[in-house]
Amino acid sequence: MAKIYKVAKVAITIAIIIIVNIVPVLYPRYAYPQSLEDELEDIEQQRKETQQKIEEIKKQEQQYIKQVESVENELLSALSELEDLNNRLAEVKSEIDKTTIELVLKEQELKRIEEELEEKVNILNLRVASIYKNGNVNILEMLLKSKSFMDFVSQVKLMNLIAQQDAEIIQSIKDKRNATLSVKKTMIDLREKQNEQKERVEKLVAQAEEKKAEIEGIYVEKKNLLSQTIANKNALIRMEKELAAREAEIKRILESYRYGSAPSGKLAWPVAGRIISGFGYRIHPIFGTRRFHAGVDFAAPYGTPVKAADGGQVIQTAYVGGYGYAIMIYHGGGYATWYAHLSGFNVSTGQFVQRGQVIGFVGSTGWSTGPHLHFEVRINGEPQNPLGYLQ
Repeated sequence: MAKIYKVAKVAITIAIIIIVNIVPVLYPRYAYPQSLEDELEDIEQQRKETQQKIEEIKKQEQQYIKQVESVENELLSALSELEDLNNRLAEVKSEIDKTTIELVLKEQELKRIEEELEEKVNILNLRVASIYKNGNVNILEMLLKSKSFMDFVSQVKLMNLIAQQDAEIIQSIKDKRNATLSVKKTMIDLREKQNEQKERVEKLVAQAEEKKAEIEGIYVEKKNLLSQTIANKNALIRMEKELAAREAEIKRILESYRYGSAPSGKLAWPVAGRIISGFGYRIHPIFGTRRFHAGVDFAAPYGTPVKAADGGQVIQTAYVGGYGYAIMIYHGGGYATWYAHLSGFNVSTGQFVQRGQVIGFVGSTGWSTGPHLHFEVRINGEPQNPLGYLQ
């Protein structure tokens, strides 16, 4: 979150730079009485600083790109790990299902073994009851009662066989009981082991999901930081392009000063009307502060034609800050005139005009309290008192 606040702070700073610095830099002569050379120097410095900021933010952008890629890799790894754990959990659950089926089969087998045990116990019980009923028969009695020696041998063999069967039955009962206990213990151990494994895997899955959620949060944060950084970079690039455009415009204007000759006579009045505000420092009618007034204001009704003070080339026709719609005409020899707060244009940039030609119309655009014409005379970019040049 701290990084998001930091980037937001950068964005706000850039916005402030654009509002506070760029407007005065792009149109400094409307805020301050400086020459075009001074304005060009300011813009070049501002552009240099902006380019440095662009390089810095590009580096920051690359850092965030790397961080986003790193977090993306972590997220992919976490998703892969989570998928593996879910697969393991599914396998454990499948094994538990198989074990459950096996337990059912084992229980059926145990039931069968217990039935066999019960049968064998019954047989043994019958044998014991028979021996108890008939009493013990010794060898001498058997010999005396035998009809022949072969009959005696047969009876002895039969008794041994019966004794052997009894012993086998007893051993079988022991074996079956041991087998039953062993199978039960094995199945119980297996079920406990699988339940423990299931709990362990479920815990790992829960941890993996928490890790994935945490990484996703970091990823969103990094993406937001990157997006904000890109937006800041684009804002600076646009700002630098505006500065470059204004720099090129001023250089073009300064270059135009190098050709032509100054007007031979006095300049014509640009509009029929009385002067309502002179050249020099005054209390600004809107801001109420003492400011330098770089021209003179002529009172005239809205829509009154505005005429070129002398012949020359239209250098600029645009809406520029506090001047509203304004026209600049270069007359040669470093002389230029400005016509501001217009309601509309009657010429276009690059056009050559004649003295007295209608170039626009009186208005009240920009920082104006009513329809009037603001008129300036500049020599090599420096504002001059127009009253010294009007006839």
